[in-house]
Amino acid sequence: MSKLAGWLCAAVAAMMITGCTPDKPAANPRPDPVPVRGSVADRPPYLCYFIPQAAVAELTGYTGPYDAGDDKRDPDGYSCVISNDDQGIFITRYDVSAPSSVIENFLKLEKEGNLVKLPEQLGKGGISDFEIRLYPYRRASAWFRCGSNNSLVAITVKRNPSRDQDHDLVQLIQIAERRFAEMFKCKPGGPPQG
Repeated sequence: MSKLAGWLCAAVAAMMITGCTPDKPAANPRPDPVPVRGSVADRPPYLCYFIPQAAVAELTGYTGPYDAGDDKRDPDGYSCVISNDDQGIFITRYDVSAPSSVIENFLKLEKEGNLVKLPEQLGKGGISDFEIRLYPYRRASAWFRCGSNNSLVAITVKRNPSRDQDHDLVQLIQIAERRFAEMFKCKPGGPPQG
């Protein structure tokens, strides 16, 4: 047997041995970080009526420049967006006198969007996932009583896996209902009537 043939036999034998050796177990992948549950900074100035400016970076993880829509107060309803050049960071909406069909449609459509119901004292509504142009968001909508009206507030926030956004959105809805009552000089009263 020539030296070359000996080397080839040795190489083939080595490959066969390493091929039969079990692989090392894969290292455990790093677990997802536990989302932070914190308090939302509730202090002026407010962007788009309801979002404390101090909370934008903390709640979204976005620290770059952004534009905020105007604070025009429409007597019936209005939407406002806080965005960067690529996507919306927050979207707010209110409706002074919303019919029950608005929240019923939201709840029906969002059953597949990881729907979580809002605490009853905030009215009727929920929090769910949804996408705009393939960007993931978490949205909360609340139908609640304010004075003699059944009103609606909705807040949509850019997804941030490092935050407990359900906890954040419950706090933002509380802030939004208080700010709404201040804007329209009505007393918030929990679940709507009718």
